[in-house]
Amino acid sequence: MRLEKKVAVVTGGANGIGEAYTKGLASEGASVVIADIDAQRGKKIVGEIEKSGGKALFVQTDVSKKEDTEKMVSATIQGFGSIDILVNNAGILYTAPFEETTEEMWDRLFAVNVKGVFFCSKAAALEMKKRKKGKIINISSIAAIGAQASLCAYSSSKGAVLTMTRVFALELADYNVQVNAILPGTTNTGMAEAAMADPEWTRQITEGIPMKRLGETNDLLGAVLYFSSSDSNYCTGQTLIVDGGYSMI
Repeated sequence: MRLEKKVAVVTGGANGIGEAYTKGLASEGASVVIADIDAQRGKKIVGEIEKSGGKALFVQTDVSKKEDTEKMVSATIQGFGSIDILVNNAGILYTAPFEETTEEMWDRLFAVNVKGVFFCSKAAALEMKKRKKGKIINISSIAAIGAQASLCAYSSSKGAVLTMTRVFALELADYNVQVNAILPGTTNTGMAEAAMADPEWTRQITEGIPMKRLGETNDLLGAVLYFSSSDSNYCTGQTLIVDGGYSMI
C-alpha cells in the first residue's frame, strides 16, 4: 500500500468526490480525517472505513472559519500524531449570470472556495514545515481555465485556487512540501446533481466531451493518489486536468 503510515485530511470528505478521495486514501493504507460540516454523513463514512479495516476520524469543520481549520489540524495531530496529506476538496457552487450574482453569493463562494483553501493550507503547513515533508492537493476545476456562462463567481474562485497553489508551492519548496492542483471536469456527483436531473443538459454536456461521458468519482482518485504518494516527490506547483478531454478542444 502506497500510503501506509501516512495521515491524510480530506475537507468536504463526507460526500461525493470527497467520499471517493477519503475511501481511496484509506484503501492505500492512510489514516484518514474527514473534515466536513455534515456530521451524520461523516461519521457514517468513518464507520465504513473502520469496518473495512482502516483508520478514520471525523472532525466537524467549516473551512470558511479559521478557528475550525486550526481545530481540524489539532484534532488530526491528537488523533494520529501527524499530518502528511491535505486534500482541499470542500467547495460550493452557485450558478447565475454575472449581473444577477449577488454580493452575498460572491462572498460565500469565496469564503468557502478560497479562504477555506487558505486557512486549511496555512494550518497544515505549520505542522508539515516542522517535519520537513508533506503534500497539499487543491481541488480546483476546469471552470478556472475556460469561460462558462453563469459561473463567473465560481470560476473566479477556482482560478484563485490555481494561483494560490503556485505561490504555496514556491514558499514551501524549501521544506519538502509539495503543493499541486487537480482540475476535475463535470462529474456525476453531488455538485452537478440538480443539473443532471435534466436529460437535455446531460446530453449537451456529454456531447462536448471527447470521451462522451461525465466523469465518475473514481476517475479522479488516481490523480489524488499520485499527488499524495512519493511518486510525486519532484512535482510541485502543477495542475492536472481530469476532464475526459473536454478542455483540449
